[in-house]
Amino acid sequence: MSTASQENVDPQGDVMKAEANSSSSSESAGDAVTHTRKIRGLPWFLTVVAVLSSMLMYALDTTITADLGPSIVTQFDSIELLPWLSVGFMLGGIVVVLPLGKLYGKFNAKWLYIISLVIFLAASAICGAAPNMDAMIVGRVFLGAAGSGMYFGVLNLLSVYTEDKERPIYLSLVGFIWGIGTVLGPVIGGGFDKVSWRWAFYLNLFIGGVFAPIYVFLLPPSDPQPGLATKARLSNFDGLGSLLSTGFLLCAIMAINFGGALYAWGSGSIIALFVVAGVLLIGFSLQQLFSWTTSETERMFPVQFLRSKEACLLFICAACSNAAGFIPIFYIPVYFIFSRGDNALDAAVRLLPLITVMSASIIANGFLMSRWGYYMPWYVAGAALALIGNVLLSLITADTAVANIYGYEVLVAIGAGLFIQAGYAAIQTVVEAAEMAYAIAFMMLAQFIGIVFGLAVAGAVFVNVAISSLHRTLPGTPRAEIQVIIGGTSSHALLDMSAELRDQVISTIVDSLQGVFIAAYAAAAVALIASVFLKRSRALA
Repeated sequence: MSTASQENVDPQGDVMKAEANSSSSSESAGDAVTHTRKIRGLPWFLTVVAVLSSMLMYALDTTITADLGPSIVTQFDSIELLPWLSVGFMLGGIVVVLPLGKLYGKFNAKWLYIISLVIFLAASAICGAAPNMDAMIVGRVFLGAAGSGMYFGVLNLLSVYTEDKERPIYLSLVGFIWGIGTVLGPVIGGGFDKVSWRWAFYLNLFIGGVFAPIYVFLLPPSDPQPGLATKARLSNFDGLGSLLSTGFLLCAIMAINFGGALYAWGSGSIIALFVVAGVLLIGFSLQQLFSWTTSETERMFPVQFLRSKEACLLFICAACSNAAGFIPIFYIPVYFIFSRGDNALDAAVRLLPLITVMSASIIANGFLMSRWGYYMPWYVAGAALALIGNVLLSLITADTAVANIYGYEVLVAIGAGLFIQAGYAAIQTVVEAAEMAYAIAFMMLAQFIGIVFGLAVAGAVFVNVAISSLHRTLPGTPRAEIQVIIGGTSSHALLDMSAELRDQVISTIVDSLQGVFIAAYAAAAVALIASVFLKRSRALA
C-alpha cells in the first residue's frame, strides 16, 4: 500500500491523513478541532474519581518500596537484588510506552485501560504473595508496564472526553494525584512494614475492587476504528520497531542504573550493555527513518513530530521538567537521613512542602493556563524557578538550616509544577486531532525519559562521587563495604565507627549529594533555554 494514500482512523473516529499531509499542518491543526463532553453530572464525577484512583495506585507503587525494600530483600535473603525493586518497575513502565501509543490508536481505549488495570491488580497480587525474590521482581516489572497502560488510558480518555478549554484542568488533576501518591508511597509503605509489607500490595486489590463497577459500566468507550476486526487492526503493527526500542531501553536503563552500583563502570557487563544499547538505538533509528518492515503511518515512533519545532521543544521541556522535579523528590529524603538521622518515614514527611506546593502549582497551571490560553510563559517561569531552587539545593551542607531547605523545596515545587504536566495539553494544539494518541505517547515517553534517565544519572553521580570521596576518608576499606555505608545510617559499618569518624563520613556523603542537584539544575537550565523558543501566540481555546 502506498504511504502517500494510506489512511487510518484516529482516536476520535476521524480519518488520519498520511504523514506527508499531517506533518505540514501539524502546527495549527489543534486549533481547528473542538471536543464536546457528552457525559456530565454524577456519572462524570464518579468516572473521574475512578480513573484518578488508578493513578493513585500507580503513583503509590512507584515509591512504596522505598521503605519496604530492606524488609523484602532481608526476608528473601537477596540484598544484592535490592535495586531491581525500582529498576524492574521503571523498565516495565518505559518499554511499553511506544507500543501503547500505537495500540491506543487502534483499539477501544476503555478496554485497553481495563485490561491494564486487571494486569496491574494481578501483578499486585503476585508481589503480595511472592514466595521469593524472583517472583517479586517479575511482579514489579508487570506493575510498571500495566501502570503505564493505566496512565496512558487516563490521559487518553480525559483528552478525548473533555472540552478543549477544560482539558488542561483535568490533565492537571492527573499530575496532582501523581504528586500526592509519590510522597504517600514511602509513608504508607513504612506503615505497612510494621505489620507486613505484603499488605502494601494487597491495598491495590481493595481500591480496584471498590471502583470496578464504575470502570465497567460508567467509563465511556472510545473506539478509534469501530467495526474493524482485531486481525486487521494488528496487521500493520510495527513489531520490529517495538522489539528494537524495547531492547535499547532495557539495555540503556540497566547499564546506567547498575554501573558503579552492582558492577564497576569498566566491567564487561556494563560495557556490553552500553554497546548493545548503542547498536539497537542505531538499528531502531534507521528502521523508523526508512520504515523498514512497516509504513510511515504505522511505524512505532511518531517521526513526523520531529519535523515540528514546537513538538520537539515540548518534548525537551517535558523530559527536563520531570528530571528537575523528581531528582529532589528522591534525594532530599536521602539528605535528611544522613544529615539529621531521620528514619525513612520521617524523611518522607520532610518532602511535604515540596509535594503539597508542587501539587497546588500543577492545579493552578491547569486552571489558569486554560483560561489565559498561553503556555509559553508558564514554561519560562517554571523552568527559571526550578533552576534557582535546584542551584540552591546544590549548595546545601550537613549544617544547612532545615527552614532554608524547605524554602528551596518550595522554589523547585512552584517551578516544576508550573509546567511538568502542561505538555499534555500543549502538544494537542500542535498536532492533528488524528494523532492525539500518538501525541500522548510522545509526551509520556519524554516524561519517562526525564524521570528514569534523570534519576539514573543522579544516582550514578551520587554513588560514584560518594565512593570516590569515601575511599579518601576511609583508605583501605573495600568497595563493597563503602557501598553498604552509602546504603543508610543504620548500616553496622557506620554504627561501629567512632563518633568523630562517623560525622566525617556523613559529611562526606552529604557533600556528594551536591552533584545530584547539579544534574537537576542542568535539566532545568536546558528546559529554560528550550522554553524561550516556544511559540508565544494564544494556543488554548
